[in-house]
Amino acid sequence: MGLFEIIIILAVALIVLGPERMPEVVRLAVQILREVRTAASEAMREITEAMEQEKPPTPPPAEPPSPAVEYQPPPSSDKDPSDKDPSHKDPT
Repeated sequence: MGLFEIIIILAVALIVLGPERMPEVVRLAVQILREVRTAASEAMREITEAMEQEKPPTPPPAEPPSPAVEYQPPPSSDKDPSDKDPSHKDPT
């Protein structure tokens, strides 16, 4: 609402209510506005608290992944399997 609109509303209220009742009505309007703002603020606070209580707990931060370990095949041996195991006997 702009300044011009507020001036028009006040002028109409002054004409309708008269100068004697105007201060009383303005005080009452200000009191009502304060109560409405307080009630709205309280409602928003309660809603916010209720939403925070229903929110699932946040998990702890994930640990960084461990460095990848590359697969290293066992060392190859060019020897005959009979050389590895002395108990192994040649079937010939």
